[in-house]
Amino acid sequence: MSRFLPLLQRFLLLAILLFAAGFCWVQRDTLAQAAQLTLWQAAFVFTGYFACYCLNALMACQVQWSRGTRPRLWEMLVINSYASLLGYATVMRAGYYGSKVWFYQQRYGLAASVSLGLQGWVSLLVLAANAWFGLGYGLWLQWSGQLRLPWVHWALVFGTLALVVALVALLFGLAAQSWLPERVQRWLANIRAVVASTSWREVLTLQAQAMLTIPLQALSLGVLCQVFGLPVPLPYLLLMAVVSNLSLVIALTPSNLGVRELVLWQLLRELGLPDVTLVGVLMVDRMLQFVLLSGLSIAGYQLLHRGTKPV
Repeated sequence: MSRFLPLLQRFLLLAILLFAAGFCWVQRDTLAQAAQLTLWQAAFVFTGYFACYCLNALMACQVQWSRGTRPRLWEMLVINSYASLLGYATVMRAGYYGSKVWFYQQRYGLAASVSLGLQGWVSLLVLAANAWFGLGYGLWLQWSGQLRLPWVHWALVFGTLALVVALVALLFGLAAQSWLPERVQRWLANIRAVVASTSWREVLTLQAQAMLTIPLQALSLGVLCQVFGLPVPLPYLLLMAVVSNLSLVIALTPSNLGVRELVLWQLLRELGLPDVTLVGVLMVDRMLQFVLLSGLSIAGYQLLHRGTKPV
């Protein structure tokens, strides 16, 4: 097994490089559009998204720190990047969660059910944080008379909140059913233990950190819109960030490709922004995120390889 792991690690790195090359070739027109970015603008966008990835890695670390495992922030940042890239190869985010479970098992010795519980719980809390932000911010915009929000925003907000509540209720309900196979009961019990052991203080802390990513994403999107001559007001940018994150609940395509763009297009089309320009902004935004994730994964390959436990 110890010989197999380095080979698998090299295979993952090669797969990421090949996918990055293919992605850039298919999106060569988008690359040409991205050439309009100045060095400072590109650095600003990358910094905003890098800060978001660091916050996401911190949240993943915190749920493990409070349960006895001590991953380092840079390790989780690289693991998240690997997992996000592998998510481009599968639907329903299977590659993302599957690779995270494998990484957690190999590097930290966590059972697959515990790993799934940790990562799934963080994802639900992040979605809930975006939904609460979208609900409060949207109501404030409407009540203050600044903006009338389209149906797609409210559908994602209320749909996400309903999904989070339903999944938690289903988890606790199923975990108590004796008719399920013993192995399934153990899995559900481990996942339920992760959720039940989370204090309200920890829940609020994680959700506050998740909300911090929203203005960071909004600023990055604002820079891209300016480059394309599309001056989008700040309220719209915040809505774009929220809706972009909530679109992950519609995980029908690899890494939500197309779904996220379609949802944002529908949102901003109803707000009166030019369709063609908006599509260019969204494509460049996707490409820059992919480039950053690829860079983090490749740069972190040797760091993970030199770790005390093999990935």
